[in-house]
Amino acid sequence: MGGGTAGWFAAIAMRRLFSPNIEVRVIESSQIGIVGVGEGGLLNLAHAFERYQIPVERFMAETDATYKWGFSYEGWRTGQDDDRYFHLFAGGGKAEWAEYGFLPGFSALIGQQLPLPSYIRGFKSVALNLPQQDAKQMLAEGCTDIQTSYHFDSYKTANFLKSIALERGVVHQDAIVDRVELDETGNATALIMGEDSLAVDFVIDASGFARKIVGNTLNAEWVSFKDSLLMDRAIPFYMPHPFKNPVLVTRALAMDAGWMWQIPLVNRVGAGYVYSSKHISDEQALAEIERKLGYKIEPHKTLKFDPGCFSKVWHGNIMALGLSSGFVEPLEATSIGQMLEQLRNFERVLRAGQGIVSEKSIKEFNQANLRAWEGIRDFLRMHYDCPRRDNPFWCDVAASVMPDDYRNIKACWQERTPRMLDIENYAINGWGGIFHVANWMFVAAPLGLISHQAAKQEVLALPQASKERVKLLLQELPSLLGPDWRPRIS
Repeated sequence: MGGGTAGWFAAIAMRRLFSPNIEVRVIESSQIGIVGVGEGGLLNLAHAFERYQIPVERFMAETDATYKWGFSYEGWRTGQDDDRYFHLFAGGGKAEWAEYGFLPGFSALIGQQLPLPSYIRGFKSVALNLPQQDAKQMLAEGCTDIQTSYHFDSYKTANFLKSIALERGVVHQDAIVDRVELDETGNATALIMGEDSLAVDFVIDASGFARKIVGNTLNAEWVSFKDSLLMDRAIPFYMPHPFKNPVLVTRALAMDAGWMWQIPLVNRVGAGYVYSSKHISDEQALAEIERKLGYKIEPHKTLKFDPGCFSKVWHGNIMALGLSSGFVEPLEATSIGQMLEQLRNFERVLRAGQGIVSEKSIKEFNQANLRAWEGIRDFLRMHYDCPRRDNPFWCDVAASVMPDDYRNIKACWQERTPRMLDIENYAINGWGGIFHVANWMFVAAPLGLISHQAAKQEVLALPQASKERVKLLLQELPSLLGPDWRPRIS
């Protein structure tokens, strides 16, 4: 129930899973729009294309998509124009080996107070804003350590996924679901659309912020993250490219009461200001956008949200997916990332049980989904654990509630560098999680949350052979670090 990215991805997944005699139907209304003005994915978006055999070249051509190699955070530490750090989608670079439970290469870079992306082949391409065609060639020739995801037009992506689904036999119905009929156990038996009734065996609620079934009919418990994540409003809009080429990263520009996303597509940028309504009004936020950009914009409808998720998204033969199951601010593309991880695990449970699913499996699925959302909450909270204190918002956001798990692992980072041990419990019951320990480190290190001295001591305690490997890494760093830099490790 509902189209958009979540609904059509779910339809493609279910069509792949079930035999042809099982009908998979998407009910969406052309009278109801979807949320999004340009969106970006994580690496599990590329994995989903591979899993569902969706042709990437066709996707990029039909959705105005561009390559996405990570994120650029601008102004989050000092608010100055030269304040910028990167969280890139690294994979397979020379610093990425694990030993004794940690990443010695990363520890060496942190100990030397060097930017973590400095070891990555392709970092210079991001910093110099190379054209998309060059990025495509680098990926094809394997001459970058960066893995790719994509920026894309949300509306065109929904239509693209719809066309793929219809080609594969998914049935489409243009209608508005008025209500769902439930039996005495709370299972859905039919969807009511005006005078029509459609009998159902299973319903995926992809109704977006309307949250028609799991929220409004089942009245599931909502778990709010608003004490830790203060952002609760967003003004989306379109803007022209600020640079010659579409950038290879999603930009996150710090603002007076939040931050502005800029997602580059082929011919324009999908942008928006996400902010705390306690610190700025909608009118003031719009004025700040135009002051920052230097020109007037045409804002889309302001989005209002309570950051959080449902404690249980799977109830009997009903499951909420995408925005209807939970939402936090669009930092780090967690919405589509979590949607795809939830969908992948839903498939895994159905396939492993051959369609026979116990209440125990549903309970464990819900526990894992909630735990994954808590990991997202803590990961995003870390981004606001930054040194800015120049106005009431940046003071308040730094003082917002720090979840116990994050506070505990942060304390450990003053004595040692992060480990997979710190974050592995965010992915339980067979789930994989959407962020690796390297992702946490790409954000924690530039924010000063990891002790340089502890990182240095960690490297010095390694066996000699491992220290030699670290030395070699430091000696091979790209020339962008400058000719005067020398390794300082004994």
